[in-house]
Amino acid sequence: MLRKILSLSLAWQYPLYLTYARMRRATVHPSVVMNGRPLVRCVRGGTLEIGAGVKINTRVSSNPVIGRTRTSLMVMAPDARMVIGAHVGMSGVCICAANAVEIGERTIIGADALITDTDFHSPLPDGGWSNDAVGTSAPVKIGKGCFIGARAIILKGVTIGDGAVVAAGALVTRDVPAEHLAIGNPAMVKPLDERWKHR
Repeated sequence: MLRKILSLSLAWQYPLYLTYARMRRATVHPSVVMNGRPLVRCVRGGTLEIGAGVKINTRVSSNPVIGRTRTSLMVMAPDARMVIGAHVGMSGVCICAANAVEIGERTIIGADALITDTDFHSPLPDGGWSNDAVGTSAPVKIGKGCFIGARAIILKGVTIGDGAVVAAGALVTRDVPAEHLAIGNPAMVKPLDERWKHR
């Protein structure tokens, strides 16, 4: 009962969070649910689309694994795109697009996961580092119905096929075929067990 009362008392905040995201240049479907306020940034000329029924958890009460970070959705360059498909769920994740990040419908992304299409920096001749998010970027595409485990990292240029699973803590630097498992650091790829496949 107390949980229901708390849920109802926080419900008034949902429209405020959607308005905040739209003010930050995101296109947000009215059915999106934001439990807690994510960090949203879309530079002028970029595209950030959040599809129908997407659920973005940032508040600790919405997911017991959240605690270290708020969900962060960043489109960092003009002409860069981030498209989050219908009914995607995410908790305390960080997604950065300097080129393109696409997430297919009904994919789940676990707490503290990082998905980025850029290295952010490149080496300079004097031993320093440049800020070069666009120049070091390559698109990331995640298919439909994927499961991305907590604290997984998906780096630039990776394509993950429909129904694939990325294990908790995996570091994914190469493509993962549909209905395959990526596990470890760096991630090894192998076919999914039958229990993980959609039927």
